This record gives sequence, structure tokens and C-alpha cells, in this order.
Amino acid sequence: MAKKKQEGAVWFRMFRNIRNVVDAVPDESAGAALKAVFAYFDTGELPTNLDTLGYALFLTIKPAVDESNEDYKRAVESGRKGSQKRWEGEDRPPIPSLASPIAPLTEEEKETEKEIKKDIYQETEQPLRPLPKTLVREIDFNERRELALEKLRNYPA
Repeated sequence: MAKKKQEGAVWFRMFRNIRNVVDAVPDESAGAALKAVFAYFDTGELPTNLDTLGYALFLTIKPAVDESNEDYKRAVESGRKGSQKRWEGEDRPPIPSLASPIAPLTEEEKETEKEIKKDIYQETEQPLRPLPKTLVREIDFNERRELALEKLRNYPA
């Protein structure tokens, strides 16, 4: 099953300097504020159920969320402009629709394809000179195996 592509930014920055504010707020208010930040990140709705300290913490983190959403929107817009510039420029033809069928090859095109394949897959001749002896060992596989095993047996452990 394919994953659904997430809309919008997937992260936001939380800087270290916010820690002093978080430490100053009671744990219950900090937890509620953090939950409100994530709800705001997902929906964009401001919280209504926070106490004063929790709302102050929320307002401290909110600019980071807004900045991340703006960064995301700018990146999407930049990608869209780049795509349009690349694919819909004046010097390029429009992208053909994938719904239109591809016309079958004519007889002349089929003959041309056959000639091209002949040129590509033509038989190659044998090399003019034999390979050097260092590349071609005249010893067979079993002999090489026995020599290797003998060397291993004599190797001090």
C-alpha cells in the first residue's frame, strides 16, 4: 500500500533559547502548550484552552512554526516555477498527453530499425594477436585448486 504524501511542512525549528521559557513554565502548562503547538502546526488553528503561562509558551514557539510553513511554501513555489520554466518554456514544445496513443511504425520505419539493429549487433572479428601468457594460464582449474590447498596446509597458523 502506497503511503499518502503529507501536505505542508513536516518539521519546525525549536531553538535552544526557548528552553529558558519552557523551564519557567509548570510542567502541566508546558505539556498543554506543546500539544497546542503541534495542533497549530497541523491545522493552523490557535488554541483556546491554555492558561496564561501555557499561552505565553505557545506564542514563544509559534513564530518557528510559521517560519517553517513559509519556508515550505516558498520551496514548493520555487519548485513549481522551475518546473514550469523547464517544461513549459518557449523553446520547448508542450509535454504530450499520455492519454494519446502512439502511432504504430510504418513499413519504412520498420526497415530502418532492422538496418540499425544490423549495424549495432554485427559480428566481431577475432583479435589480431593472441592474449599474453600472463592473462591465459595453461594450468587447469583442478591443478590451481590443489596448489592453493597445498599452500594453505603449509601455512603456519
